[in-house]
Amino acid sequence: MTGKPSVAIIGAGLSGLRLAQRLTPFMQVTVFEKSRGLGGRMSTRRKDGFAFDHGAQYFTARSADFEAFLRPYLEDGTVQPWAPRLAQLSSAQAPPRWTAPRYVATPGMTGLAKAMAAELTVRRAVQVDRLVRSGDQWQVLDAEDTDLGRFDWVISTAPSPQTTRLMPLEFAGHPSLETAVMQGCYSLMLGFDTPQVLDWEAAWVGQDPLAWIAVNTSKPGRPDHYCIVAQTSNSWAQANLERDQDAIRTELMATVEIVTGVAASTAAYIGLHRWRYASVATPSATPFLIDPDNRLAAAGDWCGAGKVEAAFDSASALAEALEITLTG
Repeated sequence: MTGKPSVAIIGAGLSGLRLAQRLTPFMQVTVFEKSRGLGGRMSTRRKDGFAFDHGAQYFTARSADFEAFLRPYLEDGTVQPWAPRLAQLSSAQAPPRWTAPRYVATPGMTGLAKAMAAELTVRRAVQVDRLVRSGDQWQVLDAEDTDLGRFDWVISTAPSPQTTRLMPLEFAGHPSLETAVMQGCYSLMLGFDTPQVLDWEAAWVGQDPLAWIAVNTSKPGRPDHYCIVAQTSNSWAQANLERDQDAIRTELMATVEIVTGVAASTAAYIGLHRWRYASVATPSATPFLIDPDNRLAAAGDWCGAGKVEAAFDSASALAEALEITLTG
């Protein structure tokens, strides 16, 4: 190789974008994202004046490295603390106390990804389907066999089942990939023309199908239009992924009415999103996967606890290993 080696990073969630930031000084980086938006499960849906964080609800910063990474984004307002009034529904127990700050990106959860991608090369709405050897490089192709380029390295930050399907059979990380187990989640989005009467802003439900409800409007930087996001438990979602989606929507709306008293059917906007890979039930056995012989690698929150910080940790660890591999 002459000059900087090239790398294709699959996925523009936090792991993919953090890798791109870290690798740019010594690699030619191109990020491929199948969606039009950025952020993966740090996502925001906007519709008819409403805005819903229908993926990750918030994140914490436990490590010094993640705190240092967040500091400039906190200073410029891209990331802000969120301290909602908490409740525990369907139980007489008091809600858990948040002893550490919870953060959200602004003006939606996609805000952090957009800030990270500002100086990166990201090709959106491009879905990588397979990798084919081309001499000493990997040819990246979409489902129509469109040539998306040739790269010295390819890194997948997609969910573990998608990474398993994408990576060639010779990838040495397949045994570790097979240990990772992910589960789904449904998000019900309700947008109202008038505020609803609730004495809390975020609540644990603890009654299947629902696990969590949040007043999205309570988060900093959000539009004034009153929005509620209700999310299911991962186990319930996993058992109901293939059910009729209209039936799922109806059941979730009925449960929202039961546990909150809010008439979900009166919402001006009603939306449902199915996340097939929302949570990590069993993480990979390693913090990242790297195959120097084949110049393939993978990272993601599925290497850890499935949280936003786990995505950052996995990407950071892989970036360090790649720098050592490439620079000695």
